[in-house]
Amino acid sequence: MRPSDFAINQTEGIRWLSFPPLDAFPFILHGFIVKNQNLSQGARRGSDQKLVQTIVNRRAKHISLSQMHRDECVTITSRDQLRRRYTGDALLTDRDDVLISVAVADCLPIFLVNSNRKVIGMIHAGWRGTLLGIARRTLEKAKHRFGCEPEDFTVLLGPCIQSCCYGVSDDVAILFDAECVSRSHNGGRTLDLARANLKQFAGCGVEEDKIFVVSDCTHCEEQLYHSYRREKEDAGRMIGFLGLK
Repeated sequence: MRPSDFAINQTEGIRWLSFPPLDAFPFILHGFIVKNQNLSQGARRGSDQKLVQTIVNRRAKHISLSQMHRDECVTITSRDQLRRRYTGDALLTDRDDVLISVAVADCLPIFLVNSNRKVIGMIHAGWRGTLLGIARRTLEKAKHRFGCEPEDFTVLLGPCIQSCCYGVSDDVAILFDAECVSRSHNGGRTLDLARANLKQFAGCGVEEDKIFVVSDCTHCEEQLYHSYRREKEDAGRMIGFLGLK
């Protein structure tokens, strides 16, 4: 595992992050749209396609997910009938005419790039999807549908709620490996969501020096990120997106 920094960009008033480990691949577009005070609540929640298109400034079909907190991975290939939205928590594609995205507000956004096969993926991982093995499931789907080997992937775990703020019940904590759970200052249990997913990727054969982790906590950094734990039903969403050029 290697830490990743990020750059804060602004396009037509929209703030978004880019990540140096992904900038290293000239054949992709990527970004992570963060909190924008100038957007209305409806715009933050309902126009992810318009926001992404404004940033990338290219004609491509934007594909997103009705996310279910499970382990379903959708593959978008040249044989698929393209739709704007699918049901699932991960997307994989080898098409250069689409943009794929996930929406998060404390859950973990995961970016995947396979340079050998020119395959990209996005994962939305909450604790339920993580427990079901969404990372492992996505790598299995990539191998089955595209012939991708795990060791050929570069993986970036984006900003999410960190263990400093992610309190969970004992019933949830006991479901995870002990090294992913710690005690909080008040004696409760906290979960390290990023570590739990990192372990899945490493266990599947992704090389640890190809796994990058952004350490920011979405709950702590109120000026930059939305947080469901902090804002409850008023929380907006951040949008992680990837595309092949």
